Amino acid sequence: MTDRFFKTVLDQSATACAFGIRIGGKELFPERVEASENGGRLHLALTYGNGVAEDIFLVRGAWNACTAVRRFRNNSRETLALEELICNFTGLTFGGKPEDDYFYHLENPRMYVRYCIGIDEDHFQLCRDSGYDPVAGNRWSDPGTIHKRVGRSPYQPFPAILFSNKKSSVGIVHGTLSQKVFYHCYELDHTADGRIRFAVYSAFKAMAFRNVKPGEMLVDEWYLGTTDEAGNIEKIFDGYAAVLRRKLQANYGKSDINRHSMVWGSWNDGIFRDISAERLLKTARYIKEHFPTVEWMQIDDGYAVEAGKNKIAHGLGMAFEGPDGIDKAKFPQGMTDFYNKVREAGLRPAIWIGGLCPKVMPIFKAHPEWFCNYDVRVPNQAPLDVSKPEVREYMEKALDMLLVEFGCEGMKHDFWSYAFEESNPLLSGHEKSGYEYRRWWLETIRRRLPGDGYLQTGCDIVMNNPFLGEYFTNYRYGIDIGNGKWENVKTSFLWGAACFATHTGDLFVPNSDSVGVFPGLTDDEALFCINYCLVTGSMVEISGYLDTYDGNPRMAYLRKAVCCPNNGQEIFLAGLDYRTTDKAPEKFFFKGPFFSLLRGEKNLPLRTLGLFNLEDEDRNLSVTLDELGLPAGSYLAWNVWKGTATPFDGNFASPIPAHGSALYTIVPLDGDIQLLDSDLKVSEVEMTPDGLRVAFAFAGKAALNYWDGQTLRHLDFDSAAPGDAVVLKSEQGEVRIGVGNKLHFPEK
Repeated sequence: MTDRFFKTVLDQSATACAFGIRIGGKELFPERVEASENGGRLHLALTYGNGVAEDIFLVRGAWNACTAVRRFRNNSRETLALEELICNFTGLTFGGKPEDDYFYHLENPRMYVRYCIGIDEDHFQLCRDSGYDPVAGNRWSDPGTIHKRVGRSPYQPFPAILFSNKKSSVGIVHGTLSQKVFYHCYELDHTADGRIRFAVYSAFKAMAFRNVKPGEMLVDEWYLGTTDEAGNIEKIFDGYAAVLRRKLQANYGKSDINRHSMVWGSWNDGIFRDISAERLLKTARYIKEHFPTVEWMQIDDGYAVEAGKNKIAHGLGMAFEGPDGIDKAKFPQGMTDFYNKVREAGLRPAIWIGGLCPKVMPIFKAHPEWFCNYDVRVPNQAPLDVSKPEVREYMEKALDMLLVEFGCEGMKHDFWSYAFEESNPLLSGHEKSGYEYRRWWLETIRRRLPGDGYLQTGCDIVMNNPFLGEYFTNYRYGIDIGNGKWENVKTSFLWGAACFATHTGDLFVPNSDSVGVFPGLTDDEALFCINYCLVTGSMVEISGYLDTYDGNPRMAYLRKAVCCPNNGQEIFLAGLDYRTTDKAPEKFFFKGPFFSLLRGEKNLPLRTLGLFNLEDEDRNLSVTLDELGLPAGSYLAWNVWKGTATPFDGNFASPIPAHGSALYTIVPLDGDIQLLDSDLKVSEVEMTPDGLRVAFAFAGKAALNYWDGQTLRHLDFDSAAPGDAVVLKSEQGEVRIGVGNKLHFPEK
């Protein structure tokens, strides 16, 4: 009955399925299976002997898919050392050559710089170890992370896998529906007849086994289904994501805390630990006056005196030192006084808290028994062993100081995930899994933050696990830009593309790291980073002592780019065939303007398009109406930064320098006035008998470019208050040629 159920769901005539468990190093199979079916529901009652039993509930749904709930019960009188639940499928095929069978998982680009990996490829031969980056706290594939099992890494990937054949449009998708206790990892290989074996393991983070007490029940949930869009990276997980959304309805990640406002952080753009209360407050006042979409000031590593002495990150362990742990040379009145002054400057206060503790710090010297041995990755640091009650008690007291006493309303949690996400044994206790302790810890943090306070992930860099969005409001998928490092920009670009392709930004806001002036990048590279963060809806952070750059030409770009954040909006990848390339996509777009949250307005751009050249030589990049999802017609492509326009009715090409990019807005040529761009957020547009009325969300100076139906025009306007408006008319604005704003309409 089980095989028949899955043959129907997967449309695979030779499919066989076997359930099992692993306890005390032994793989066990049911001694007795009782099955009952009612419509599309199948209940399996599995008895393993010695008081071990499972109830498995399988429900067929839409999308040629099913959901599974596994309830493992210990009915014996002894505590059991449960290692994992097993579900093994055999006889799977997509009709093509076995050598064209592959799998896709978000671990692939993160660890191997690959989209597709052949089912029989050796993962250890694919490993790319870039070496440890002491600034970003990261590398491509850390020691111990490469494994035969897929989905086992600590990088918090989107919890789903697709496997298919490169000649087939059909694929099979498995995805996680609960992370309260278990996580899922997979093995795939070919049997002697060339068919695919696919094994699903429900295992525990941070430990080899979990103790299951007499009478205790553990619950696991997952999705299994097929897709007819296996060749389209943007659609392969649609069926799974539709079911997942019903599971993740009330999560912080869906809130707007980090969607339409930004966080100024003190680490990037060359600042690092060079901070002081006086310097930071000067920047806070400047931000409040000149960057209305920036609402938060986040103080990163550097507030602890030991961090400066030892030149190493120091966060959660600092509280062990009490008030003496604060660097009084930087914050002479303490952190509470400083954060009160941040509020007085008009910004909301936030703090960076690192979870790793350096071994040179007082807390480690006093209590080495509080820590896990994680020398395989970070030999000079260690995570706290959260399985120990005394450690959890300390962690709560540390938050009382760092969040409650300091008065912080937002938190970036860096180097936090190791004790919760590592798949190798780490914790000394076995009473709860890493995910159970993860839930305890994030709930503990949330209780100390206001309901509209943000919580942001740091390292390990997250590859879009939406289950984290239950507590976090944004996830960092990009490594630290620092003062501007091109290799880091390229890395973030590739990892981000995989995250955006899932189209789950509505569940969890992506964060590319910060935008800024980027003193370490060339002009083209700096604009590349800004354009990328803008067009991918991942512009959560901004950095740099911006008041010191007043008058710098890059500041005009930055101000316009951050005028209207819309983080987590739906992003599209034009023209990417992930089965034939491992390069990052070159064309990203979203529907609507970048300078307004309004959508579907006739007089605003239909598309915002970014073109990106990651190569070391100049190139021409082209795009078609079909790739942009636009119907046939005549359109105008406005180059936002160059101030030039290109008419097109089928496709157009744009020259892009090496490490360069271009940002376009696309409007129809239909004779109406079209607002092409603005550097102040537009809150309302209305076509009136006098012209196009444009209202602004903030007070401030606005520079607008528009098409009046005949001519390209530019208009400067002073918005006196939020809601102030200007009316754009034909022949009203100035047709001008200026530096960086050459307006013309070249012939086709």
